[in-house]
Formats: sequence, C-alpha cells, structure tokens
Amino acid sequence: MVYPAEKFVGQLLNERYRIIKQVGSGGMGDVYLAEHEILHKKLAVKILHVEQSKNREYVERFRREAISASSIGHVNIADVSDFGYTNEGNAYFVMEYVEGHSLAEELREKHSLPLEFAIAVASQVALALYSAHGKGIIHRDLKPENILLTEKDGTYPFVKIVDFGISKIRHSMLEPNLRYHTLTKTGAVFGTPEYMSPEQAAGEEIYAASDIYSLGIIMYEMLTGQLPFYDTNYMKILSKQQFDIPKLPSAVNPEITGDIDAIIMKCLEKKSCNRYESMLQLLGDLKAAYIRHGLESKLNLAFVFNTGTVQSINPLLVENPYDREIKSILDDTKKRGEKVTMDKGGAGSLTLKIAVIVSLLTLGVFAVWSYQNKVNKPIVAERTQLPKPEEPKLQPEKKPEQPQPVNKKKAPAAAPQKSSKKTMTLKVNSNIPGVRVYDRETGKTICKKTPCERKLPKAESGMMILGFEYDDFTIKPMVISLDRDMTVNLNLKTTEVEQ
Repeated sequence: MVYPAEKFVGQLLNERYRIIKQVGSGGMGDVYLAEHEILHKKLAVKILHVEQSKNREYVERFRREAISASSIGHVNIADVSDFGYTNEGNAYFVMEYVEGHSLAEELREKHSLPLEFAIAVASQVALALYSAHGKGIIHRDLKPENILLTEKDGTYPFVKIVDFGISKIRHSMLEPNLRYHTLTKTGAVFGTPEYMSPEQAAGEEIYAASDIYSLGIIMYEMLTGQLPFYDTNYMKILSKQQFDIPKLPSAVNPEITGDIDAIIMKCLEKKSCNRYESMLQLLGDLKAAYIRHGLESKLNLAFVFNTGTVQSINPLLVENPYDREIKSILDDTKKRGEKVTMDKGGAGSLTLKIAVIVSLLTLGVFAVWSYQNKVNKPIVAERTQLPKPEEPKLQPEKKPEQPQPVNKKKAPAAAPQKSSKKTMTLKVNSNIPGVRVYDRETGKTICKKTPCERKLPKAESGMMILGFEYDDFTIKPMVISLDRDMTVNLNLKTTEVEQ
C-alpha cells in the first residue's frame, strides 16, 4: 500500500515528535517539520517511503545517512539526533530544522552570485567536508539542493550541508556482521550527473577528491550562472564529465579574475591527483582570494578563516593530527593574499589568467604531489636521473685524417650526427614493465610500454611534463628537460596507507 505524504501530518512519532507539515520530498523519502512534544523545539523528520522501507539495502543506506551526519559533529552539517520506525514500518530519522532555503533556490532566483557570497559558501562547505573526510566520510552527492542557506549570529549565508544518503563511510563505523560492500558495486553510478566527478561518472571507486570536483562545479555555477557541462541526455553528461574540458569561468563571466579561474579549474582537473590534495588546501586558496580582493568589507568570514574558530566549532579536532595542517595552511595564506592589480577584461586579462593557471599547474608538478586514488593499492613513483653522459666526439674531428675519397663515401653517414643536435634521447625504465608514458599537456603517447627509448625534439631551456599510466596505479607526474638526453627510472612500490 502506498501512503500519501500527508498521512503523517498530525501524527506523534515515538511519543515525542509531532508532525506539523511536509517541507520537502525526494526519491527515497519525505521531509517534515516537527515539534518535540516536551521541549517544544522545531525539528526536521525525514521518513523513508514505505516501499523502500521493505528493502534492506534502502534501509541501510538511510541508516548510513543518519550515521554519517551525526558522527561528523560539524556546525556546517545538519545534525541527526534520533532514528526509528513509524507504526506503519517506515524508517525515519530526526535532524535539526534549518530555517532558510537551498543554494539551488538562490541560484534559480539570482542566476549568478557575488564573489564574496560564492567564497563564503565554498569555504564553509570545504571546511565541513574536510572534517567529514578526516572521519572517513565522503558525501558523493554534493550539489546546490543539498546545501542549505540560513542566518546565524547575523551572518548570511551560513551553510548547512544535508543528504548523506549515498555517502561512503569507513567500515569501522558500521556493524561488522553486515555485508556493506554489496551496497556499492564496481561500475555502479550513484549521484547527480551534472555534479559528478569523472571517476564517479565512470563507476570507479571514489575518494575525497570527488567531493572537491563537485564543489568546483558548484563554484563555477555560482559565479557564472551556468553549469560547465549540461545535456538533456544523461549518458552524454557522464561522458562530458569524463572527457570534455570546460570553458574558463572568465570566458562566461568576464568579471571573474585569473586567480579565481585557477582555483576553479584546479578543482575540475580530470585526474584526481591533479586536484587539491585536500579540502583544507582549497580553503587556503579561497582565504587568499578573499584577502586579495578586499572582501572583508563586504562580508566578514572570520568565523570560517579564524583557526581558533576551526577548533572551537569541532572540539574533536583539538587532539586531531590535522590541527597543525589547519594552522599552517590557513595562517600562511596571508602572505599569498597580498593585493595585486588585475584587469577584468581585454586580451591582457586573458593572458594573465592563462599564465596564472599554467604557473599553478607547473608549481604543482614540481612539488610532485598526488592524491592517492586507490587507497588499497597506492603507488609511490620514484625517479632517478642518471649522470649526464659525456658528449660524444663529433665526427668532423676525424675528417682531416681520412682520405678525400673516403670522406665523400662517409658523407651520408654523417647525417644522423647533424640531426642528433636537434633531438634528445628519452629513456624510461620501470621495475614493473608495461607503463604507458605520455605528454600530460597534449595527452599524446610517447611510448606504449616501458622500458622504452624515444627521440624527442631538442629545445634549449625546454621542458615537458611526463605522465604515466599502469593498470589502476597512481604514478606521480614529472618534469624533464629537453635540452639534453634524459633517463627516467620509475620504481613502483605498493605501500600500506592507513585508511
């Protein structure tokens, strides 16, 4: 039997929660405004549909949502306080009631939002999900509908994240006797296509970097008024998320400056290892932009960027090893936040924006950091550059000793010597053969399998960013010089990483 949503209005659940009215609806259940019978406190009650309540997998996902939200304990995440069943057998949970509206509604009304508003929303989401990721929880369905905006202590917008229904949480938080691995199968796609990361769209295993990608899309939408990828066909959107490169935000909205372009495009990297290493690093760049653009006078975000507040809003972080990282990244961004002059239009502006993006990507490669895409099978790629070989003696030095007739016969053989001045030799070895080597800027394959040796165009002071692919391993990219012969040795090692 299918019960109408209004059926629960007026009911008293668990002798405590009086249902007042329906305030929302979704695919799995409905949300109601309720009041605690004794405390007279407003609460929200999410009730699972009766059909889903008969399905163990749906009930388990519903329970996971309650566990995820309640265990994080962050001020920017709607807290869950109770879980139970109605008399009809519908599973439900009780959470704090947020008086306000969703970011999706804000965007429908205003289309695009001011920079200070977008940074305020993105910073609070980043900080909340950094706390979630530290507890092994990944949201996996971050979108404007799941970001609620309210006012708190005179601050607006104040963010509350909801709907962890398809979140991924570590097994230590769950009952060990249940087969949780059956809930998400390899190749299965969960989430909202317009906000999915490439790896999520491909049905691959996902990690915290997937939430960073989704937040990048939300920032893009807030500042431009449109999505980077959209189509009426579900599968085409998934394909675009995996393979298409979005327009620069500034190409859609000329008011966007190069540094903001760089932040968003870094979040939207196709390879997860090229995105921000954590939400906290993204938060550091958002703080630098906030200072650089002088936004303090428009919106006070001290409650987000003040490191003391970071600890006070989540006491669990006081003894957390992330504390030192929080302080160093958030405090040191003041140096990067010095004001600079940037044009907001014209060819000079575009050149500057491209230069900023290239500079950030190059610095990222030189730092040689990568996000561990495969927790169970991460790879550390070590590279060793062999000593520069001695320059071979040039053929012309021997020519005077040769008779003139012999010289003429040898002339054709001298051609490779002349061309060698214009090429360099790249050798790539690996302890596990079969690694694909490619140019990360163009995607062009240099050699299909290692070990290999290739001739490349020689260029004084030239550089190339090499990328490597092997099965499901993550191998760090590296930069090589094109002005001399190079040998790269890849040492692929499986390491134990604490989850």
